[in-house]
Amino acid sequence: MSRIVTLPPVGRLLAVTDLHGNLADFHAIAARFKSLVAVPGPPPHLLFCGDLVHGPAIALTAWPEHLGDFYVDQTPRLLSEARQLATAFPGQIHFLLGNHEHAHLGGPQLSKFHPDEAAYLEGQYAAGDFDAIRQWMAGWLLAVVAPAAGIAFTHAAPHAQISGPGDLDNLKLAGYESVPLVDMSSTGPLGALLWARTTSAERAFAFLRALDPGCRVAVFGHDIVREGHLIEHEPLLCVSSSFGCYNGDKVYLEWDLARPAGSAAEVARAGLRPLYPDARPVHRT
Repeated sequence: MSRIVTLPPVGRLLAVTDLHGNLADFHAIAARFKSLVAVPGPPPHLLFCGDLVHGPAIALTAWPEHLGDFYVDQTPRLLSEARQLATAFPGQIHFLLGNHEHAHLGGPQLSKFHPDEAAYLEGQYAAGDFDAIRQWMAGWLLAVVAPAAGIAFTHAAPHAQISGPGDLDNLKLAGYESVPLVDMSSTGPLGALLWARTTSAERAFAFLRALDPGCRVAVFGHDIVREGHLIEHEPLLCVSSSFGCYNGDKVYLEWDLARPAGSAAEVARAGLRPLYPDARPVHRT
């Protein structure tokens, strides 16, 4: 199976990162997508850049400032609604595999808010009911390419060393259960794409060229950027749409797929939009 999707050269793309069970944030981007569907023209696309699952289990009275605005984890309902959206708009909704989804597919055990995040989520389903969710996640992507725009999307930083797109198609998801979390970003292409927080410009450009010679910008999430986005250096644009941010700082990417992107700085300047336009920014300027 292919783990890369190539987007068409027309239409608008919305991309969000790391919802982590935040149903309100899901509803906000889904509403924006549906508003574009109602506009005549090429069909829009919506990309979730991984980590839809595993939200916090912290009471409002104990909620820490570093997690931004309070919310209650509603991962099961979010997953259900995301599948419904994908069914309603076939070929227009895309999902990148995140390190948190990988925990259900042979990745290492995660314990951010529970001793075993995967076991906790699966325990919220009746016996056997999570099997369909796991099968769905197993088909999620590792990269999305918008060749006319020159942009590639991954969950974490494009730190993987590959010779071509086929390298990603051949990756196996299982077998990482015993790998220490601190070693995942250096454990082959899969570990790098799901865990790396950054990479060098040389390595990033090499990854982009291997995916598509015309790619000039890498957009990803995984890390928390309190201000909403970070350009450490070209071609890296790290975006925070949800987890760990205040509502006024959360951003998503909206891009015309026919518009060539010259740099990460251009994509940030022309393409980033507030997820909640009426909310007051706390860190974002």
